[in-house]
Amino acid sequence: MNIWTSESIFDHLWETVITATIQKYPNSMNPNVVGTDLLDRLLDPSGKLRSHTLFSTEGLPSIVKSLIGAARTKTQVQEHSVVDPTEKTVEFQIH
Repeated sequence: MNIWTSESIFDHLWETVITATIQKYPNSMNPNVVGTDLLDRLLDPSGKLRSHTLFSTEGLPSIVKSLIGAARTKTQVQEHSVVDPTEKTVEFQIH
């Protein structure tokens, strides 16, 4: 089930965008993310970098609480990403 999809084009060098994407946490602008664990990373035969990361958070924004109908304060989120250096794209799926 796909709840939300977004596409962004950044007016910066590819190397800058991808570095910021990979190093996004820890981030003082989002202190709710308290931990990151890289579960799997591989370079597939086509040259794409595939990663599976687990984020641990404390505290949820009110909009998230209303969506899930709970006031849980500890949550884990899985992120699957695919970086394609040939096409200069990155895709994320967050569960």
